Amino acid sequence: MSIVWYKDAREAAPSDSQPEVIRRYLPDMLEGIEKGSLVAVKFHPGEYGNTTHIRPIVMRAVVDVLRKIGALPFLTESTTLYGGRRFNGAALIETASANGFNLASTGAPFVVADGLRGDDGVSVHVGGKEIQEVEVASACAKCDYMIVVSHAKGHPASGYGGAVKHLGMGCLTKAGKKRVHEVCIPKVDQDICTGCRRCIQECPWDAISLDPESKKAVIDAQKCAGALSCTSVCAFGAILEPEGSREKMQLRLGEAAMGPIRALEGRIFYINWAYELTAGCDCFPYSDLPFTEDIGMLFSHDPVALDRATIDLVNEMPFLHDYSDANVQKERLSSVWGISPHIHIESAERLGAGKSTYRLEELVPD
Repeated sequence: MSIVWYKDAREAAPSDSQPEVIRRYLPDMLEGIEKGSLVAVKFHPGEYGNTTHIRPIVMRAVVDVLRKIGALPFLTESTTLYGGRRFNGAALIETASANGFNLASTGAPFVVADGLRGDDGVSVHVGGKEIQEVEVASACAKCDYMIVVSHAKGHPASGYGGAVKHLGMGCLTKAGKKRVHEVCIPKVDQDICTGCRRCIQECPWDAISLDPESKKAVIDAQKCAGALSCTSVCAFGAILEPEGSREKMQLRLGEAAMGPIRALEGRIFYINWAYELTAGCDCFPYSDLPFTEDIGMLFSHDPVALDRATIDLVNEMPFLHDYSDANVQKERLSSVWGISPHIHIESAERLGAGKSTYRLEELVPD
């Protein structure tokens, strides 16, 4: 049974603030970080326009703890599979800085985990049923230690995004991400397509073109990365994701999480920042209202137990706004996107990423 430490979102004194909670409790939780160690602090800086991602002041507190230990911390994130303002290393650094994550604000440099083009990585054997090996971003595979700081929130493909998803997607190169998403390659309904070209403009992989005779969109499956951003921009619903693709993707996502775990051999610690729990992930270039109130922060050496505990706490909260109908359900989070958030977590657990049984230890300031 794994231990998950938990501090609720209530703040009655300065010692309850998020940075002070981290500075006070995190040092005693960390194990095996030696002086001079290169420590990756893996997080999601948010897409430009998103305002509910983790705050720079939270990341600064993590960095302060590591520097006090004598480590050499750096913030890191990988480039995206879909087009946008984080598709390459230069754009990612620019976006992270625009959202407040830079050396001046956090006390640590920002390093692109998978390099300029998203192809700097290390192939790691995971031995799953769906994935045998996966390419892990270099900075996440070659560091001495890694702290994964995840914003707990909803996700349209996995139902929920936390520590396991961070490992199985955020810590991978573009090739690794493609390996997870290749079951999601969509098709075009030729009867609905108008040939408007919007999907062509959206695709960064040059995988969509107009058929010269029908003037309808066609997708080259060899080029397609399966990111599905084209489905969201089609105003006519002509681009269809394969049936069951989200479930299949989650199975691969869980297995891919073993990549960074095996690369670092237990030298990873996890923090779930469960504030501003929006239905959409931090990749969205906007932020909708949270679907429930703030939960707090959770800490663990076990990503599976951490995500289980986070989901259990979320399900205990009353859901708000358009999601209030979920309050009659025991598994409320599944209703946000209509998909179970447990598929990828159970997939990771089957390969040994962690344990679903946990003991919750509440952190209560003196």
